[in-house]
Amino acid sequence: DYFKIWPEFLDESGHVMRDDEQSVPFSGTAQMWIVEPRNRGYHRRHVKVGARGFFMEGIRRIAECEILEIMGLFQNPDR
Repeated sequence: DYFKIWPEFLDESGHVMRDDEQSVPFSGTAQMWIVEPRNRGYHRRHVKVGARGFFMEGIRRIAECEILEIMGLFQNPDR
């Protein structure tokens, strides 16, 4: 859980997809949330626009991702 970041997938209009019955598009965007606020310092040091990574299910890579924008990571306090 130390490095866990949780996605909220966005629809074509940029709204959070809330319908559990709706499939996530093959390609799109997501807002990402740091699960453990006390680990924000780690993410501040490693998160950079253009960095690439993977969405994971356990040890399985299920999608590639790229950071397009950083919002709030450097403004919000650690807890």
